[in-house]
Amino acid sequence: MKSICVTGGNGLLGTKLLDLAHQKYRIISLDCQNAPLLPETSVEYVQCDITDREKVNQILSRTRPEAVFHTAAFTDVDRCELEKEKCWNVNVRGTENVALACKAIGAKMIHISTDYVFDGTNGPYSEEDIPNPISYYGKTKWESEQIVKKILEDFVIVRTTVLYGYAPGVRLNFVTWLIEKLRNHEPVYITEDQYGTPTLADDLAKALLMLFEKNRTGIYNGAGREYVNRYVFAQKVAEIFGLNCSFIFSTSTEQLRQPAPRPKKGGLKIDKLTRDLGISFSDVREGLIFMKDQMKYSK
Repeated sequence: MKSICVTGGNGLLGTKLLDLAHQKYRIISLDCQNAPLLPETSVEYVQCDITDREKVNQILSRTRPEAVFHTAAFTDVDRCELEKEKCWNVNVRGTENVALACKAIGAKMIHISTDYVFDGTNGPYSEEDIPNPISYYGKTKWESEQIVKKILEDFVIVRTTVLYGYAPGVRLNFVTWLIEKLRNHEPVYITEDQYGTPTLADDLAKALLMLFEKNRTGIYNGAGREYVNRYVFAQKVAEIFGLNCSFIFSTSTEQLRQPAPRPKKGGLKIDKLTRDLGISFSDVREGLIFMKDQMKYSK
């Protein structure tokens, strides 16, 4: 049985990858938490901070996976702006550690990046568009892409955006955060001027495995196929989950005064991925209905 490694195995995307792949592959899951979230005995869980180069190298040298799905990252955009040293260490140095370990054992690296490598003046973006990050988070993810390309020949960089979905115990994403707020009847202020292509994590996990299995290389966009602003997305969340949308108030990026600048016209085009893999991602309604069913059956 082939083996793969997933960094950030306790995150939303990592959990989806483990759940999707554990019956086909021997899996090593790495995360900095004390214990795994997915109670799957066929997955070997190893506590590991990716900023520890020696430990990353030791684990991959021992387990020798054929591919490493590098989903681990510091993704809190505002905290990245305020905690730049940690952001750089995790997103850049951590990625470098994983890439060097992959090179040492001849493993393919599937590295997750973001549409925040673009400035958001002319989205949605294709793989050929020129990055120009405006936030520190975006700058570290762009730098991490350069490191992967410099160290490895056998790699895939997959950019995604507004990742959402449900898995028990994982950190809140935009949709689960919004559901929690609306169920508690708390007002939320959502921008109307930030556009993107919200991405169901289950769709992305499926695409990542297919990229590995079809031995693709290079840069791909993996994102939802619908281009919407955050306010419209929030309204659809309320509609699908039967929540009171009167607690959702529209605002602007300037009024929110977030520490980190955001790409206003972000989002990603997925023509290349659709052509090469023969698949299509969910639109917002399809993705939210899928997620709602998962939450219902997990109770």
